[in-house]
Amino acid sequence: MHRPPTPAAASSVRVRVPFAAAGTVLLALALTGCSTTQHKPVDQYKGEPKGVEAPASSAGGAAYAVWMQQGERFAIALYGSSTCPPKIASVAVVSSNQLKATLEPAPGGICTRDYVPYTNVFETPSGITTTSDVTIALPDATLTLPGLPG
Repeated sequence: MHRPPTPAAASSVRVRVPFAAAGTVLLALALTGCSTTQHKPVDQYKGEPKGVEAPASSAGGAAYAVWMQQGERFAIALYGSSTCPPKIASVAVVSSNQLKATLEPAPGGICTRDYVPYTNVFETPSGITTTSDVTIALPDATLTLPGLPG
């Protein structure tokens, strides 16, 4: 035989529901805080970044990052096939001095075996400090943009 809940039991159920709802709201707010805006490239082209000098560390085809236009933009130069160039789909701000880059999927088909630079240019996202070093995490490397003079 089923008995209706006592008043004390019914009130404890009502108390739990608001706590569960509050927990759900807090979880949703926390997850929203973790989401980051994906910044798309403003330009992509074959060759070295225009108007800047490649660092010595890029000799031999090492990827690198450089500031452009006094920090208003930055470029990431990656090396790969000229027919299937490595492209960055987006960057996300992790902190004021850290970015995370996401690569575009590699195209299908046949790629040449040459090794040439390909430049990905981005507007510097708000919240990035240009006067201190900024690291850019790639899937297989970490690049550093040296801080600009303040």
